[in-house]
Amino acid sequence: MTTTEDHLRAVPVRGGPRPSRVGGVRLLGRYEGSGFRDERYLVERADRQMVLLTKLLYLIVDNADGRSSTDLLAQRVSRAYGQRLDSDDLVRLINDKLGPSGLVALWNGAPVGQEKADPLLALSVRGVLLPPGAVRTIARIFAPLFHRPVIFTVLAAVIAFDVWVLTTLAASDVFAALVDPAGVLAVLILLLLATLFHEFGHAAGCRYGGAKPGQIGVGLYLWIPAFYTNVTSAYRLNRAGRLRTDLGGVYFNAVYIVVAAGMYLWTGWAPLLAVIALSHLEIIQQLLPVVRFDGYYILGDLAGVPNLFGHVRPILVSLLPGRRNDAGVATLRFRTRIVVTTWVLVTVPALLIGLGLLTWNAPGYLAGFWDRSSELWAGVRTLVAAGQIGAATLALLSLLAIALPIVGLSVVLVRSLLHVVRAVRTRQTPPSPAEEEPMDHISGATGAALFTEDKMLRRRVTPPRNGWRHSLYFVSSGRINVGPSLAEQRELERIDRVRTALRGPRRVVTLSRKGGAGKTTTTLMLGHTLAMHRGDRVVALDANPDAGSLIYRVRRESPATVTNLLGERDLITKYADLREYTSQAPSRLEVIASDDDPTISQALGDRDYRAVLDLLTQHYNLILVDTGTGILDGAIQGILREADQIVVVMPPALDGARVAAGTLDWLDQHGHADLVSSAVAVINTTRGKPRWLQLDEIENHFNSRCAGTVRIPWDPALDSGAAVGLDDLRSATRDAYLELAELVAGGFTTNRWSPVSVVDPSLTGEGAS
Repeated sequence: MTTTEDHLRAVPVRGGPRPSRVGGVRLLGRYEGSGFRDERYLVERADRQMVLLTKLLYLIVDNADGRSSTDLLAQRVSRAYGQRLDSDDLVRLINDKLGPSGLVALWNGAPVGQEKADPLLALSVRGVLLPPGAVRTIARIFAPLFHRPVIFTVLAAVIAFDVWVLTTLAASDVFAALVDPAGVLAVLILLLLATLFHEFGHAAGCRYGGAKPGQIGVGLYLWIPAFYTNVTSAYRLNRAGRLRTDLGGVYFNAVYIVVAAGMYLWTGWAPLLAVIALSHLEIIQQLLPVVRFDGYYILGDLAGVPNLFGHVRPILVSLLPGRRNDAGVATLRFRTRIVVTTWVLVTVPALLIGLGLLTWNAPGYLAGFWDRSSELWAGVRTLVAAGQIGAATLALLSLLAIALPIVGLSVVLVRSLLHVVRAVRTRQTPPSPAEEEPMDHISGATGAALFTEDKMLRRRVTPPRNGWRHSLYFVSSGRINVGPSLAEQRELERIDRVRTALRGPRRVVTLSRKGGAGKTTTTLMLGHTLAMHRGDRVVALDANPDAGSLIYRVRRESPATVTNLLGERDLITKYADLREYTSQAPSRLEVIASDDDPTISQALGDRDYRAVLDLLTQHYNLILVDTGTGILDGAIQGILREADQIVVVMPPALDGARVAAGTLDWLDQHGHADLVSSAVAVINTTRGKPRWLQLDEIENHFNSRCAGTVRIPWDPALDSGAAVGLDDLRSATRDAYLELAELVAGGFTTNRWSPVSVVDPSLTGEGAS
C-alpha cells in the first residue's frame, strides 16, 4: 500500500482530498530554448532542485492551493489548459508524477517522497569546499570578466601567445619543468589552482546572468578527483545565460592561461609553460560531451534538453523495430531528436567499451596497485629520512593518484550493480522527477478547443523598453525588434512572478523589534511595488500603537484614522464607503493612518485590529500591516494570529540581526512556525560591504529558516522621511524591492488556514453518545 493510500485510510475527509503545493516550491515560468515540441516549465523545490514539467503539470502545481477539492481543481486546470482534465486523471498525475517529485501533496500536509535522481555517472565521495555565501562573493568579483570587450581581449591574448610558443619554442622547452620533482610538484599545484579557478568561471557566469550560484565542492568523478559548482539556478535563465554558465569554466581556463603567460614573459619560470600547455588539454577534455564534463551541459543547452542521460533508454527503445513512436522520444523536436540520437549512438558504445575495459583490467590493476603502493610508501619514508621533502611529497601524491582510481572504480561498479538490481526488481527504469510522459491521451479536446493561442499564434518577441534596443525599435517603427536585454528580461520575469494569482485575501505583516530598522519604509515600498505591478486592491494599515508614521510617507487625502474607521465600521457596506478613510498614492497603494492625537491615552487592542482586518479583507486583496516594535503587545499578537505571511526587517548590524533571529525563535516557540518558514527577511539600508560584519553569514542564516532574504541598499531618497515613490529611488533600490515583492508573491499560493482534515464521525465509528 502506498503512503498516500495509508493517509487516506487514516484521515477520512469530507468532500475528498484537497491537493496542496509543498512548502518552499517556487514557480519559475517557461524553460527558455526548449528542445521539446511542447513548452516546458521550471519549478524549484525547497531543496533548490529544479524540476522540468509540462504545461499541464505546471498548471496543477500552480493551482494546488490546499483548499480546492480535486473536482474543483480539475475544472480550474482544464480552463487554464484549454482541454478537459478529469479528477481521476488529476489524482493519478499527482500520485505518479507530482507527489514523487516533491511538488504536490494529495492531502494538505501529507508527506511527499521528494525523490532525487540517482545517475550512474555522478560524483561520489563529495564534500563542500566553499559555502554559497563565499562563492557568490567571488562570483560577484569576477562577473565583470564576462563583458564582451574583456572576452575578446582574453581570446586574442591566448591566440597571440599560442602562436608565439608554436613559432618560437620546442616541445622540450615547454615541458622542461617536468624533469625534476620540484618542477612536477609546482606544476601539480598550479594545475590544482587552475581547476579551482575553472569553477569560479561557472559561478561568475551564473552570477552575470542574474542567477545565484551555490556551493563549490570536491568529489570523485569516475576515478578522477574533481571540483564542482552548484549552478542549478542557471536553469531559470534563457539559453544564452545557460550557455554562458556552461562555458564559464573553459573561459576562465583561458583567463588563467593569459595570467600565466604574462607571468612567464615576466619571470621566465619554466613550470608556467607546462601549466599553459596542460590547461589547453584540460579545455579539450572539458568540451567532450560523452560524460558529465562541460561539453555535456553545453550540448544539452544547445539542444534544449537539460538531461541527456535521461533520454538514453527512450532513444534506444525507439530504435527497436516497431517502437518508432516511443513516448519519450515523440516529445522532442525533429532536430533535437537527431542531435540526441547521435549523441546516444556515440556515448553508449563508448561508455560500455570503457566500463568493459575497466572491469577486464581491474584484477591486473589491483594486483599491480599493491606492489606499486608498497614501493612508493617505502620510497616516501626513505626520502623523508634523507630530508628530500619535495621528492617525498611527489611520491606521496603518486601513491594517492594510483589509489583514487581504485576507489572510483569500486564506486562505479557498485553503483552499476545497484542500478541493475533495482531495474530487475522493478522491471522498469524509475522515472526521473525532472521528466514525465506526454499527457495527450487525457485531453479529449476536439473542434474549436484546439484553437488555443499557444498552438495557433506565433510567439511575439517582447519589445525592449530601455537603452539602444528601444531606440532601434522606436526609430524603425517596430520593424526591428531585437528583444529586451538580459537585465530587462530578468525584470519582466520578476514582475510576472509578482503577479502570481491570489486564491483569496492576503494579510502580510511587517515585523521588527528594533526601532529605526526601516520597517515602515519597507511596508510602504513593498506596497508601492505590489500595487504598481498587480491589478489587485492593495492597502497598507498602520497598526503601530505608538503613533506610526506611515501616513506621512504618502500624500494625505483623508484626515480619518484607523480609530475613525473602527468606530464607523457599521456604516461601511461597499468599497466606495471605505475609500473615504484611506489615502491613495500614485502607485494605487492605499494607506490607513494610525492615531497621532496626543490626547489619546488608550491604544487599540487585539479585538480592535482583528475587527479592522476582517473589514479590510472584505474589500481588498492584499493587506499590508505595519506593526510596532513590541511583539509581546496584545495587539501585535492578535495581528500575528490573523497574518498569512510576515516580513522581518533588520538593520545591517549584529544586534539587529540577533534581535530578528530572536523574533523568529519566539514565533517558533509560540505556535507560529508556519509563519517563519514562509517569512521573508529584509536587511535594510546596506552600504557596500561592511568592514567587520559578515552579511553573507547573516543572509545564510535567514535563508536556512525563511523563504528568502533581500538586501535593500541605502538610498538618499528614503532618508528624508517624506512622501517618496518608486520613481524617486535608484534603480538598484527599485530592483531590490521588486525582488522582495517577488519573494512575498512566491508564498501567495500557500494557505495557512487550510485544514489538514475534517473528520466525519460517521466514517470513524465515533459518533456522539
